[in-house]
Amino acid sequence: MPDDVRDDLHREAFLPSVVTTQRRQARSYLTELRRWVQDPPPVGDLPVTIISGGLAKGSDGMPPRIRAAATAANVHRAAQLRHGRHVVAERSGHYIPLSEPQLIADEIRRLVRPDGPPKGRP
Repeated sequence: MPDDVRDDLHREAFLPSVVTTQRRQARSYLTELRRWVQDPPPVGDLPVTIISGGLAKGSDGMPPRIRAAATAANVHRAAQLRHGRHVVAERSGHYIPLSEPQLIADEIRRLVRPDGPPKGRP
């Protein structure tokens, strides 16, 4: 993990207020997830990239069976979108922003470049 990312996490991610927020979010998470699955938000022509972790370690909360199901759902969702794209973070489990932040940064740059992302499904 890059030093600046680690420093930011130590400074901001482990505060009591973060845990309080996570507890509040957890109360409605499954209800909101079911709603999202049944009625996904419309994205129109916006390009969307869905990134899945490629490792199924189990120690990160996603055993191989769950990882496979989540990845299949992500592939399906990306395929439903006009400009959807699915990317596998090969060296990551569940915590892609921690293990492969550069992959996420590169994908954001690809999406927001001045001439727009490449057309189709690269």
